[in-house]
Amino acid sequence: MRTGSRPRLRLLAVTGVLALAGSGIAVAATLHGGGSSDAAAGSAHGDGPGGANGTVQIPTGSAASPGASGLGDGSAGSGSDGSTSGTSGATGSLTGTAGQDASATKAVSYLGHTFTVPADWSVVNLSQAPNTCVRFDVHAVYLGTPSAEQSCGAQTAAPVEGAIVVQPAASTAAASAQDSPIERRITATLPNARITASYATADRAEVARILASGGVPTPVVDQGTVSTSAAAGVVHANLTPYTGPITPAVVARFTATAHGTGFDACDAPSTADMTAWGASPFIAVGIYFGGAERACAQENLNAAWVTAQTAAGWHLLPLYIGPQVVSAEITSPAAQGKAAADDAAAQASSLGIGEGAVLYYDMESHSSGAAYSAAENATTQQFVTSWTAELHALGYQSGLYGNENGAQGAMVAALGQSGVTEPDVMDVANWNGQQDDDPGSDTAGHWNLHRVHQFEGDQNATYGGVTMNVDEDYFNLGQTCAAAVTSGGTTIVEPRDSLPCSRIPTPTS
Repeated sequence: MRTGSRPRLRLLAVTGVLALAGSGIAVAATLHGGGSSDAAAGSAHGDGPGGANGTVQIPTGSAASPGASGLGDGSAGSGSDGSTSGTSGATGSLTGTAGQDASATKAVSYLGHTFTVPADWSVVNLSQAPNTCVRFDVHAVYLGTPSAEQSCGAQTAAPVEGAIVVQPAASTAAASAQDSPIERRITATLPNARITASYATADRAEVARILASGGVPTPVVDQGTVSTSAAAGVVHANLTPYTGPITPAVVARFTATAHGTGFDACDAPSTADMTAWGASPFIAVGIYFGGAERACAQENLNAAWVTAQTAAGWHLLPLYIGPQVVSAEITSPAAQGKAAADDAAAQASSLGIGEGAVLYYDMESHSSGAAYSAAENATTQQFVTSWTAELHALGYQSGLYGNENGAQGAMVAALGQSGVTEPDVMDVANWNGQQDDDPGSDTAGHWNLHRVHQFEGDQNATYGGVTMNVDEDYFNLGQTCAAAVTSGGTTIVEPRDSLPCSRIPTPTS
């Protein structure tokens, strides 16, 4: 989450000639490694045998079959300069980028499928860079299985755009594809491959063309639910199978009560990392569970992850990030607010997050820090009113993330106005470093004991030997001390903020 945008993440790249092992094709491509951009001589070099003209042998192996690593010597051509040092599975380094025509394309072959992509798109071989953060807010093609241990920072305000993940799958079924306009994601299957593609409204046609070039059929468009009763049916069907001590109701409770500090990140940390962070003072974790502007692939986030973290005592901050006022993506606020709520309830319930849970809408602010205009305030108020009303109809509580110059300020300005339904919980973005619930943002006290404060961002923290880049939050939700979850006199879950209660800071309001 951002109080304003930071520079768009740029994957470090070198443009030259790439031969994908096993494909038999030498193609213009973009190759990645970890490292920093430097002035360089415009040539490719490295260890091991290589071919002329900068040919680089890259394995197509999955995580279970990483392949070999030799890099070749030769010229990469002329153009802007840069360098990228080798990453996991690679040796040596690559230097130089070749000039590209804006309309140029390149062929990328993987698992027997060849896609024609724009020449300026990055290509990332996940078997050689397994900790790469698979993000949908950069133009990139990711080849391989995303890791559970990705090096992702916090969610940024950069908009989602065209990106494609092609990973091995055991499928031999006929090719198929589905398009979810509300999520702006196309999912497809091909023989031996599973594909996830994101798109912005402006580049959907380009993404569809790339997929079609690799044999993906025309996607079937999912129009979503059209009525509240249909959306409620989806929620009920999703929640019915869940049994055991960690029920959807228990998970919901762990979103509605929390007192202390927490963190949020773009990608849900692995269970191993969450276990290591059991040594931290944090009691809650924010997860981006849906929305068209969700930047990270969320390889770890599933119902088992939600159950495991709840069982470990973690409170959850479920975040949904869809169309944004500042990007002029909200043109029918009432209809889009309802549609977002329907999708959020469906996504949350599929993860075992039950009715009564607080689901937060992340509505970003202008990167310049400028306040919303009167028109943007009105759009926000209509959207949040519809979002909140529909979530209530589906049995969920409504949360809103924003700052005083943006969405939070818009809703404060609407207090008491006829026709406006306020969210149940306010998550205030104000990086002032104060570990409190930011009472100054709510002078009327409307959200007392229903406030979260994101007080710091872009922080590197290390606990249990694991370092993550996170935003930090203070929670002041519900009762003053979380109670253990019991069944038949047996404690099932001990919330992280229940023992000892004396360590919980005194609420500021």
